[in-house]
Amino acid sequence: MSTLEKNLLSDEQIIYQTKKHWIIFFAPTAWIVAAVFFAFNANPWVVKVAIAPAIAALILGINQWLTYITSEFVITNKRVLMKEGFFTRHMAELRLATVSTMNVDQSLLGQLLNYGTVIITPFGGREDIFTEIAGPFEFQKQTQMQLDKITKG
Repeated sequence: MSTLEKNLLSDEQIIYQTKKHWIIFFAPTAWIVAAVFFAFNANPWVVKVAIAPAIAALILGINQWLTYITSEFVITNKRVLMKEGFFTRHMAELRLATVSTMNVDQSLLGQLLNYGTVIITPFGGREDIFTEIAGPFEFQKQTQMQLDKITKG
């Protein structure tokens, strides 16, 4: 059971849930490719340099893996709950009735791979920005559907 699931209200139900997109593993993968390239070079001095990108890949990979497994983006019938980060946690918890706007920003690559940045702004509050979310438009759509239900009901 996730952290956000443990904090649900008594009659609250999860409607939609997503995580960070796998694109966050691109940088560690690129460092691994660089390390392999240097490790298989004919020059022995270049082979010794391979340790630097290998260490970078290890550190960045662990950080991104922790970020991935601790990220949760949930829409319930009452709230929008967003949490990311391990060493430094960024969390937003908003009642649906207080959501003023929810915007999605996507790069061209984000459009192709279906990830993006979700910017959520409550009435009278400051915006919260969550990057590299998988399926950001579905997240926005599900939020709008729940907002529509509470305004009609």
